[in-house]
Amino acid sequence: MTGRGFLFGIAIGTVIGIYAAPMLGRQSIGLRETSQAFLSIVKGTDRIPDKATWPTSEHAKSELFRISKWDISKHGDGSTVSVKRCISIDEYSIACELSAHLGWIEGKKSVESVFEGGPGRWTMVIAKNR
Repeated sequence: MTGRGFLFGIAIGTVIGIYAAPMLGRQSIGLRETSQAFLSIVKGTDRIPDKATWPTSEHAKSELFRISKWDISKHGDGSTVSVKRCISIDEYSIACELSAHLGWIEGKKSVESVFEGGPGRWTMVIAKNR
């Protein structure tokens, strides 16, 4: 009896595999950008931008304040932001990990952000506290 159950399991698994295989290559809604970003990371080390092309820490600080709508004249003096590392997403975008010490918050915070543009003209488009 166990032989028949095993063969039945193999048959069902084969049918499910044949049915599911064509769907594996399809893009799901909302996953296109995520999969492209993941593939650009996986492609190799040539996708890691030169540190000289990263946004400067001062520029990252001003962009973080701009996108968060914080008053840099009020809180900027007691705050520091440093760019830890960046990776390319595509030709005109990079994702960066920032370390932020904000004057009105105790301790350092890690921030993930995406910049668009290019060296010398980076604009932060999104930031997330990690």
